[in-house]
Amino acid sequence: MKKILVLGGVGAMAGETTMDLVSTSDFDEIMVADIEIAKAERVTKELGDERLRVAEINAENVDETARLMAGYDVVANGLPRTYCENAIKAAIIAKVDMLDLISPHEETLALNSEAGAAQISVVGGVGITPGITNILAKLGADRLESVEQIDIDFAAFRSIAHSPGLLHVVLWEFDPRTENRFYFDSGKLVASPPFSGARTVDFPEPIGRQTTYYVPHGESQTLSKNIAGVQRVYIRGCFPARAMGLVKALYDYGMYASEPVRFEGREIQPLEFIKHYLLNSAEGDQTEVWGYSVQVEVTGRLNGNRVLCRFVTSHPPMAKWGGQRAYSKNVGIPLSIGAQMLAQGKALKKGVDGIETMLPAEEFVSELRKRDFVINESMIYL
Repeated sequence: MKKILVLGGVGAMAGETTMDLVSTSDFDEIMVADIEIAKAERVTKELGDERLRVAEINAENVDETARLMAGYDVVANGLPRTYCENAIKAAIIAKVDMLDLISPHEETLALNSEAGAAQISVVGGVGITPGITNILAKLGADRLESVEQIDIDFAAFRSIAHSPGLLHVVLWEFDPRTENRFYFDSGKLVASPPFSGARTVDFPEPIGRQTTYYVPHGESQTLSKNIAGVQRVYIRGCFPARAMGLVKALYDYGMYASEPVRFEGREIQPLEFIKHYLLNSAEGDQTEVWGYSVQVEVTGRLNGNRVLCRFVTSHPPMAKWGGQRAYSKNVGIPLSIGAQMLAQGKALKKGVDGIETMLPAEEFVSELRKRDFVINESMIYL
């Protein structure tokens, strides 16, 4: 009997993981664990698959989470970034293979030796960025004889406050207090401030031309050590212009680091008020285009020539891909693909690392294309 546990399985992103598992996997049991138990029961009932089960999760408690994980073949973690470490520690205790949407980052990579000793594979960052970006970078590296540079750019188009977790992501990306906003150059990770490294990228329509900036994603850390010979790795991204305008204003006016202020006899923290407003106003969950695109460029040498391998992703339009789900499918479906590959014994090694060393790139891309992801490839001689 093959069983999977999906943490946060009815959330904004991992809900798509659950739906893809229902429609494409051969698991005998799909356990959906979420703090919103009523929502989990309603969603699983609507999906109407007899393999679905529901459990409540307390992600704050590692031991409780480990007990929940025990006996499963694989755990797909769709919880927010703040719970990544707890989930990995629980998987190590339960000795269960797992993967998540957000890591790897410094704190989770530090658990590599413990995961290796437990003989489990922990695949970090199996969403779109990190995730699809890493896989495409590995695919480009495999096409070349040597690699010099990797440039990754993404455009994540959705409302700024579609959920608390998604609001946190946008604000965190450009928070000056975020410490791991790195690019990799000549053997070193270089810290960079918000809104630095600006680059203009022509993404497929309806996203179109956008300006991307350095962001604190794990690709610079894992690809720099996992792609042999690479000298430079850059990861940049953007959100819709409206959202970018707001976070730039917050940054310019010092709202991220501002001290509490007194208002009508009470102390309030400006950024906390702004979060509350966005999550409780119609404006916070409005945007015209929902979708995602990444561009991955791998520069190196082939047959004595300097060449650039470029991959650009797109997907069916909103009208054909579920409206707002045109965004979340890009994040949640890769987690389902990775989980199924893990359960099939296709992990390439034990320990904690990025997807580029843990799962076969060609097969992963093939699975994406089966699910209507469009991945255009080109090779340019420089």
